[in-house]
Amino acid sequence: MQYQMITTAEELSACLADLDPQAPLCLDTEFMRTRTFYPQLALVQVTTGQGIYLVDPLKVPDLAPLWQRLSGPQLKVLHACGEDLDVLPKPLLPLFDTQVAAALCNMGMSLGYAALVEKEFGVTLDKGQSRTDWLKRPLTDAQCAYCVNDVLYLPELHQRLDAELERLGRRSWLDEECERQVLARSKGADPAKAYFDIKNAWQLGPRSLAVLKELAAWRLGEARRRDLALNFVVREEHLWAIAKHLPERAGDIKPLVAPQEWRHHGQTLQRLVEVAMSLTKEHWPEPIVRLIDMPGYKETFAKVKDKVAAAAEGSGLPEALIGSKKLINDWYSAKHRLEARDEAPVLQSGWRLSLLGEL
Repeated sequence: MQYQMITTAEELSACLADLDPQAPLCLDTEFMRTRTFYPQLALVQVTTGQGIYLVDPLKVPDLAPLWQRLSGPQLKVLHACGEDLDVLPKPLLPLFDTQVAAALCNMGMSLGYAALVEKEFGVTLDKGQSRTDWLKRPLTDAQCAYCVNDVLYLPELHQRLDAELERLGRRSWLDEECERQVLARSKGADPAKAYFDIKNAWQLGPRSLAVLKELAAWRLGEARRRDLALNFVVREEHLWAIAKHLPERAGDIKPLVAPQEWRHHGQTLQRLVEVAMSLTKEHWPEPIVRLIDMPGYKETFAKVKDKVAAAAEGSGLPEALIGSKKLINDWYSAKHRLEARDEAPVLQSGWRLSLLGEL
């Protein structure tokens, strides 16, 4: 199994020169994300079908030439690229996600890379290295072999899936799905809406929501600034408890948070609570209404779900691809104007609209 490890600027330059500019760039990444907010890139695997290159970002002093190549018009091919998009240049277009392509080819939803390779080539891949420490150097032979396999079959998979999509008349559907995924991932979280992601936020009244909104926005900003996972700043259940109890004194916050959270952020938390509690009613957030509590939601959901099931049966596509619970809820929210938006819901646009018709 031949590959080249890229550890210098000169080797990276030679690698980029060797990659065929007319062929798709087949990629994968390895990264670690434990205590950090941002994933820590540990390796980039790339091939255009000839040589396989493992680019080591811990040793190559500047990845800008690679990022420039990836930002260009050459097609990028990855499998299940959701998390890879967080460590690669934005927006990573044009893109061909082989997992999405397999689903559109009626091969099943969320098919893993190893399962797809076995299905297409009869090869069983060793996935034993998937949970190793990718930041530790030197990389072992087993780790390198694992990384090579993750791109070795991508060029041929792309050719086969691309041909099948063309035969089915669904090639443009893949472009639509990949572009939507890339653009959604590129947006990032909105601090002003971070409180919606706190578990059980819907149980709080408007004044408590004002406090939670202030706390959640601060926590997101702090996590980004310090590159620290959200719950390593302050745990979300502690933010919720503060918002629920509406403490008027610093001492009232202390028993609601962990000792280290109080030690590092006690004064800041008190200041944020004071700011939020000083707001007048017209500046409090609206109560959070759960869709399941809305009159007629269950009946409407069931009807749409039936329509999705019929479309799945007729097309051979997975129901979850056509209309997942999340997509149906997104459509319902748009229909009842529960949130401001400029674009049509996914369920009523592009290829899904052609399958489902007007809902």
